[in-house]
Amino acid sequence: MAGLSLEAWKSWKQAQQKYNYFIVGLSTALFAYLGGKFYPETLSFSQNSFELLSLVFLLISIVTGILIFESDLSFQSTNLRKIEAQEKLDLVNEILNVKGRKIDLDTGNEISSVEALERQKVLQEFVSKAGKGLDKIGKKSEKLFSARNISLILSLVFLIISKSISLLVSYKAV
Repeated sequence: MAGLSLEAWKSWKQAQQKYNYFIVGLSTALFAYLGGKFYPETLSFSQNSFELLSLVFLLISIVTGILIFESDLSFQSTNLRKIEAQEKLDLVNEILNVKGRKIDLDTGNEISSVEALERQKVLQEFVSKAGKGLDKIGKKSEKLFSARNISLILSLVFLIISKSISLLVSYKAV
């Protein structure tokens, strides 16, 4: 059953990463397209001002998308170190449950109960702090996902408004 959970998580993680790549790529392409055609003018209630707002929100979408990648790398790194510490903690717990001579399963050397208890304490503290760190990174990632999605939607809304203003101006000119 644990193997199925791991496979499901891997599949979800790949889908999440592909989606983020897609959104960042889409935002970047749209930013490059609009930015290449953009000519600054004085700020007013015009098509140009709304295109500028669209570009600003596209830039925010791109930056938050990149921050999501960094947050994901940080999450995976912290999670790996937590898993490694948990495995070592499990070994220390096994050592502490053995009667008589205690052998460190990592090094093969004899280890005292006092040393094993010290290691246990350090590892438990690390695993606990890593878990809290993962929670913080997860919450940060959720905020970044929301910021990226909202900024992309606002960008598209401002782009639609800018094109609508252009059509209204063209229609009134006729």
